[in-house]
Amino acid sequence: MAKQDVMDIWAALQWVVRDQKADKAFAANDDAVMLVPGGSVTGAVMRMGELNARIDGGGAITGAELDPDAERIWLAVLMMVRQWRHGGLRDQIGNDITPQMQRAMLRLARHDHINPVYAAIDAARSGDMPEWYRLDGGRTRREVEESRLYYVLVWDVLAVLYSTIAASGGMGITVEMPSIPRLPWRSRKKVFDKAS
Repeated sequence: MAKQDVMDIWAALQWVVRDQKADKAFAANDDAVMLVPGGSVTGAVMRMGELNARIDGGGAITGAELDPDAERIWLAVLMMVRQWRHGGLRDQIGNDITPQMQRAMLRLARHDHINPVYAAIDAARSGDMPEWYRLDGGRTRREVEESRLYYVLVWDVLAVLYSTIAASGGMGITVEMPSIPRLPWRSRKKVFDKAS
């Protein structure tokens, strides 16, 4: 998927992890995290600017050459990972869900310590939203609710990521809300989201 002038946040996240491989670029520099926290040249220069440091072009800074928009999106994702881990985003992710899905969320949080931001990253890496089941598909009610919960959590992560990116400004691309529905099982036909 190539970079476009206007992208919905779902396509943008796929572009960041599949084409730009921002997650791998940041992870590849874990050994140099003291020198270049965040792992990329753009991030290092941004941090120098925040410190009002003089940038004279001398000295090598190692790191991946990421598109600045991909870097901003990935930094927002990393911020969301930290926020979720510290109890943030609970009022923005998983709201307005059915009581059955609320019970499923409590059950999964107790046993699996779910992090919906990681689920969104994994979904973007595969190019498919989490699969959700219908009640008439031979699955138990619990399986259906858990599958729908994962879908909603990933969608909510995309919505929060969109809000974060839209509020930050300075992007070279225009990012829009997810073009996929939040509750597709309420429509008459199942929506398949396959990346091209």
